[in-house]
Amino acid sequence: MSRDKDFSAAQIETAIADYNVSGDLDFSEMPPLAQYCVCLIMTAMATAIAAGFDRYEAIPNLSLIYVVPVVIGSVLFGLGPALFSAVLGALAYNFFFTEPRFSLAVADTANIWAITVLFVIACVISAITSWGRRKGIDLQRTRQAQVALRVYAEGMAASRSIDDAARLTVASLKGFFQAPAVVLLSANGICDPQFADGERLTAIEMEAAISSSTSNSVVSSGVYPYDESRFDFWPVATISGRRAIIGVAFDPDRRPADPGAMVEIVALVFGAVIDRFRT
Repeated sequence: MSRDKDFSAAQIETAIADYNVSGDLDFSEMPPLAQYCVCLIMTAMATAIAAGFDRYEAIPNLSLIYVVPVVIGSVLFGLGPALFSAVLGALAYNFFFTEPRFSLAVADTANIWAITVLFVIACVISAITSWGRRKGIDLQRTRQAQVALRVYAEGMAASRSIDDAARLTVASLKGFFQAPAVVLLSANGICDPQFADGERLTAIEMEAAISSSTSNSVVSSGVYPYDESRFDFWPVATISGRRAIIGVAFDPDRRPADPGAMVEIVALVFGAVIDRFRT
């Protein structure tokens, strides 16, 4: 993209959304119940495989088969489901493959150690794998944020008016977070949100936006006295004195850990563009 290219809101939203799409399937987005069900199925499959080996050929360290669901669960879903697989694996090995069979009682002390070692190994592997997975996801998100901010900055550099910049900001925030976004502009106080991409702010949300503007601070959604507000609002600092507010309505179940870091950068760029057109 170049500075002299014309940007439409739809183009910049599509470009940023494309950069935010990972090439890999993110199984952590599955509902938690589905994740634990998958881990249960994998443990059942491991039990069936272990039973086949146990029936036709005696092999040492049969319990290590149960480490496989733990590794897969930690890679796909994270630490919680992986630990769930570890507990299930230890119980299944005890129930089906230690004497007395089909009982959680353990007759041989050596089997107690085997079950304990299985559980400890599974827990350690799940913790290490989950840590590596989180680091990989964080790195991927950082790279996506860098590219998205570059796309936004290039679009703002090519904008031809404050209104154009406001539309691009709404489209960019929507692409960044896959969530509704609004921009409120006024020369003398807050007016109706002219740039909301079809979103209609409620009375309490307008009050929250006004509070963010007058206090020059972030107003978060779901916090008293704006409990019913869907939007988090950030004030936009300008030298020219024109007021602007950025709002994003995050999904409570998929709220980013630190959305303010990116929104504040967007607010700085937007404020600079406002001053460019006001001088």
